[in-house]
Amino acid sequence: MTGNIRVIKNAQLDWNESGTPVSHQFDDVYFSNANGLEESRYVFIQQNHLPMRWQQASQSRFIIAETGFGTGLNFLAVWKEFETFKQNQPDSPLTQLHFISFEKFPVHIDDLVKAHAAWPELADYAKQLQAHYPIAVPECHRLILADGMITLDLWFGDIHDNLPKLAQTEAGLVDAWFLDGFAPSKNQDMWNDALFQHMARLTKAEGTCATFTAAGFVRRGLIEAGFDMKKVKGFGTKREMIAGTLQPSLTKQQSLTKNSFAPWFQRYPIDQFDRLQPIAIIGGGVASATLALALYRRGHSITLYCEDNKPALGASGNRQGALYPLIAEQESPLNRFFAPAFLFARQLVKQAAQQLEFDYDLCGVTQLAWSDKAKKKLDKMLLNDYPQELLHSLTAEQTEQVIGLDIDQESIHYPLGGWLCPQQLTQAIIYELSQQKSGQQPNVEVHFNTRIESLSYDEAEQTWTLHHSHKNFQHQSVVVANGHQFSRFEQLKAIAATSVKGQVSHIPTTESLSKLKTVLCYDGYMTPQNPNNGHHCIGASYDRNNIDQEFDPMAQLSNGERLKQCLPNQSWPNEVDTSENLSRQGIRSVTRDHLPFVGNVFKFEPVVESYAKLDPQILRKRPDLMPEIPHYPNLFCMVGLGARGLCSAPLLAEVLASQISGDPLPLPLEVLEKIHPARMWVRKMLKGRPITEE
Repeated sequence: MTGNIRVIKNAQLDWNESGTPVSHQFDDVYFSNANGLEESRYVFIQQNHLPMRWQQASQSRFIIAETGFGTGLNFLAVWKEFETFKQNQPDSPLTQLHFISFEKFPVHIDDLVKAHAAWPELADYAKQLQAHYPIAVPECHRLILADGMITLDLWFGDIHDNLPKLAQTEAGLVDAWFLDGFAPSKNQDMWNDALFQHMARLTKAEGTCATFTAAGFVRRGLIEAGFDMKKVKGFGTKREMIAGTLQPSLTKQQSLTKNSFAPWFQRYPIDQFDRLQPIAIIGGGVASATLALALYRRGHSITLYCEDNKPALGASGNRQGALYPLIAEQESPLNRFFAPAFLFARQLVKQAAQQLEFDYDLCGVTQLAWSDKAKKKLDKMLLNDYPQELLHSLTAEQTEQVIGLDIDQESIHYPLGGWLCPQQLTQAIIYELSQQKSGQQPNVEVHFNTRIESLSYDEAEQTWTLHHSHKNFQHQSVVVANGHQFSRFEQLKAIAATSVKGQVSHIPTTESLSKLKTVLCYDGYMTPQNPNNGHHCIGASYDRNNIDQEFDPMAQLSNGERLKQCLPNQSWPNEVDTSENLSRQGIRSVTRDHLPFVGNVFKFEPVVESYAKLDPQILRKRPDLMPEIPHYPNLFCMVGLGARGLCSAPLLAEVLASQISGDPLPLPLEVLEKIHPARMWVRKMLKGRPITEE
């Protein structure tokens, strides 16, 4: 028995005499033996009228959804087509293509590379996809390609499980559907009315769909869902296919479905925003840097207010930070967030390293079973049945081989993990963005030594004033991303996060310590030496409700002693020397459930008033009756990242930037609920506890 009922299995492929991949599960080809690429272009690009619609577009992002990713042929074909369009129409307001696709049985990367060899003209695009193609972890994987021009959301799992998890806007989400997958006769579980109804729910007015099949029940189902479907000439020797457009007037039931799909944790974009109006970000750490990057890629201008004289002098200022996912002992929202967040963070590191200079090494992370309690925890984590590429167990002998030192303990190994210098990465991103000021590019302006003391909103002018001791600044939209210091703003005081001081020790390497090959986690952590400075990082202390940043000699001593206590039978930990008192202090903003607060900042008093009148017993049974959470206009937050900001910040930045821009969100609804800034208060209310209780 496993702890994860959503285990994703890779596709089992055979290869026919034409060299075409064939699904073992469905006994059907992934693409035509004759000319799969030309068929993809004819069926999906031409019949959705994409080139014409792109030329006429007034929006900045065009969104395509596909029902079966397979080998990625349709995605690669439309990527190439969109790039050609942008080369021919460089001044078009349409600057980005967003492709959402679903796959129950992901093709393994080795098979993907083999399949892509059939299309030499797509080789450049295929290599970029292959470089960041995700391992078989459930739900959404966001890939940022072509420097943000192309976004791919790959949802792994059954489409009927994942489609209901997509957050949508009132106007709909999808411009065009590629209704693809194995033949209806081979894949009956996918092709049904539930799929067609979800397609209609998620489609924008005048959105289109196209599919290679002309099966009568498919055409009738799409018509019943609200699409005006037509038969057209099929590709090559195929007689017919169907394509259509969502009708302007939906049925009453469909309208109710669209309008009622707004849970209490609904996320709202900027009201009537102008991309040239700078969005204010208050902060200066990894959260601010990754958010600025995500917004900049969407064409937003940004003004960053940092109270220090340079970025990353707070909790993001460490020399070496470990990068690996936070995995709970059993299936939970924590796992559903951190597993894909880790893979997205790794993608950002690899992409950033091609353009920016910062120290990093994706050398792996090894978590020791250093006590009976720790071993039980690790054993339970393995029950989640994640792929070996994400994490796997090691015997004591294997652990020593992987780590490079005597250990004599079992462990869990994260082969894709590693370490990086968060300070260097944060500074490099912010400095690089601040230099992008030419031509039609959005502007990024940074104000250092600028501490914003308070915020106030002018209803008449619909602007926020950021109050500084010497000068005030006005912005239409504001994001608070300043770590533990968010609580100085009156509007955010109800957000339930705690400040925790941490001290990391910097220790010189030795002949033995230099053999450490992976990040080592126990009742603390130790990094391999950074070859650029000959030091390791070891830590970190955990001092709750302490926000002084002075050197703590007891914490320094404890950082070294914890390693010795966890490895009492080994001699090399005695070489850890903290006596130089080299260290760094930072204040983490942590939450009780280890998940961050990201989204619209809620109004506390109206929440109290609206929920105090409700019966929690009824709402526990009928969560759809829960009222909307009142929020401040155009005020957002990204706080409570705790000790895992390196892992979580990049994906959280994508979530918030997507929300602000009205783009598709890369997390399922259930996880979006768990990172909502008001969730702690809603949770208390549902338990029947007073909402004002601390």
